Amino acid sequence: MHIINPGESEFRPLLDREKTLADVRRAFSSQLRVLSDIVNYGTNLIPRCYGSSDKGLEGLIVVGTLLGQVVSMLDAMEVLASNGAVHAAALQARALFEAAAQIDWILLENSEEKATYYYVHNLRRQLRWAVRLNLGSPESAAFVAGMPDLTAFRDPRVAAEAKRTIDEVNRVLSQAEFASVNKAFDQCTGKKRGGDPAWYVPLGKRSVSALVKSIGKSAEYTVFYASYSEVMHSSNYARRIRISKEKVTFQPIRELSVFHTLFRFCVATALHTYHAILTRYRPGELAAFGRKYSENWQSAFMGVPVVKYEIAPREPT
Repeated sequence: MHIINPGESEFRPLLDREKTLADVRRAFSSQLRVLSDIVNYGTNLIPRCYGSSDKGLEGLIVVGTLLGQVVSMLDAMEVLASNGAVHAAALQARALFEAAAQIDWILLENSEEKATYYYVHNLRRQLRWAVRLNLGSPESAAFVAGMPDLTAFRDPRVAAEAKRTIDEVNRVLSQAEFASVNKAFDQCTGKKRGGDPAWYVPLGKRSVSALVKSIGKSAEYTVFYASYSEVMHSSNYARRIRISKEKVTFQPIRELSVFHTLFRFCVATALHTYHAILTRYRPGELAAFGRKYSENWQSAFMGVPVVKYEIAPREPT
């Protein structure tokens, strides 16, 4: 029996960083360069398209918030994948798809109204936290009782800032354009819940699945989003172990067998979102965007190597 002492180096069959990094560079250098370039393009897309919007809530939510989330998750996926942490990058793929789906749904129709619900939902969340931090309130007493070691929740300075937040958020929510939306959340939430449902629920979409169905992407939800949710919720043992009659095999922490699927899904989703954003805010750039794809990204996107391992992951072939 091998006893692992504190401070000992990693167990190489489960985590071989040097070998994985070498495999990544050998197999996917072109794809990682393209990922970085697409992220760079997205960072420039955000200020350009917001500048072309009417500067209302739609632009703030669609471009500043949700497009920012798409770019951020693609960037995180590139960071993880470039280090061989492809399994973990599924979390970023899931978040990327959800943000992209919300963009599509907002842009489909009634965009300003949907953006208003998104905004009010966020204000209400700020309000709930401020009430919890406002010393003397029943919500604060219950919250502090449940987390007695967090002294910050009993700091008078924090409480004073919370009171200012409560006053400001209530002032905004009382305005005519937000009051009816705030009431809709009150009616949807009721007394049984500790918080609001998702921002799109008062608008008739009870779940991510329902929202995705309305934009025609149920197949992507079933194949990719649901699969990546298994990683999020640790609900699939096959991701971590393989069981046979003779033995149990623990899967490596980092391996590359699903890189091609993850890469194609994330890049396709991001490019679709970029195209939708350009169509809405800067349609004159669509031709240049198409050329950018053809000249700089298409080859790596269409030619992703497929890595296969022999039995337990060893040398990719």
